[in-house]
Amino acid sequence: MQNRMFLALATAILAVPLTALAAADGPPKNVIVMIGDGMGLGQVTAARITKGSLHLERCTVGGFSATQSSNSLVTDSAAGGTAIATGQRTNNGMVATAPDGAELKGVLDYAEDAGKATGIVVTSAVTHATPAAFVAHADDRGQQTLIAEQLVAGGTDVILGGGWAFFAPQSEKGSKRKDDKNLVAELSKRMPVALTAEQLRALGDVDAFAGLLASEHLMWAEERDPSLPEMVTMAIKALSKDPDGFALMVEGSHIDWAASANQENHVLGEMTDFDEAIGAALDFAQADGNTLVVVTSDHDTGAYAVLDGSLTDRTITKSAFASKGHTPAMVPVFAYGPGAEVFGGILDNEKIGKALVGYMQQAAAPAKEEATP
Repeated sequence: MQNRMFLALATAILAVPLTALAAADGPPKNVIVMIGDGMGLGQVTAARITKGSLHLERCTVGGFSATQSSNSLVTDSAAGGTAIATGQRTNNGMVATAPDGAELKGVLDYAEDAGKATGIVVTSAVTHATPAAFVAHADDRGQQTLIAEQLVAGGTDVILGGGWAFFAPQSEKGSKRKDDKNLVAELSKRMPVALTAEQLRALGDVDAFAGLLASEHLMWAEERDPSLPEMVTMAIKALSKDPDGFALMVEGSHIDWAASANQENHVLGEMTDFDEAIGAALDFAQADGNTLVVVTSDHDTGAYAVLDGSLTDRTITKSAFASKGHTPAMVPVFAYGPGAEVFGGILDNEKIGKALVGYMQQAAAPAKEEATP
């Protein structure tokens, strides 16, 4: 009898959805989602060896994420990002859009419903697959000019990365558009827009801004200016001015490309830059006390493995890549702050998104109640 009662209780607990578990102590005021694109266990291991220690180790909860999309065991960044952003899986190539074409509402959308500030900080074009999954809808990730239009029309308060070529009119050299729309000018009507690092740093004390710092993607970490941690710090400073809180998505975009090219030096450089950005987010979260930080990956790239090295010398002497593409290997999940406990263990990637969306839905519900006469 006792065994049957225990089994029934365990079954009931396991049946509780993540959103319900996330609701237990109320939602965090701020949420920072950090995605190391293509970051698998090999990349994390290599970074820890060569750095000596990682800011990731400050996270109090860890687990694994299974990354398959709706139509493939091996996901792409569009479907992987969509699962994390919206809590729903979709087909490869689709951005915040279901396989049947329905638009999917995501964590930043619900944050805006709750009156929170929102932002994206990436080292790719801001119109690329992962950021697009958080701020736009498209049935083809390649529709970057359309995604740019949605970004301009949307309510995102901080937009920081590359990609001005998708915003500039076709008459401008380097433009990727096929029309005369000047989206840089349109965007500047609702926030200051910087096109260089110097202009970005000169913006001063603002609560909303855009930085489109390259025609498409930013440079590799060793040449990048500003660095990802500096950009994250700028974004948090602006977004944290909102008394209702904020939701921010950060992507270390180049980890994927370094692994795809099987270039270990770039993998290490990008992982170091991403980990320092994680440190900036955790510094804020620790000081604030009401900020959830979730760090994960949309998929593994390269099937990278460290085979030998020295912890004392912080060197890798033998390593290997088994692929130049994405793999279906599970990827790590790390979390810190209020609500972090639900991200432990083995999760399907859409459950990460469901928990994040659940927090923002909880935050939005009181906001709607207060707005009702």
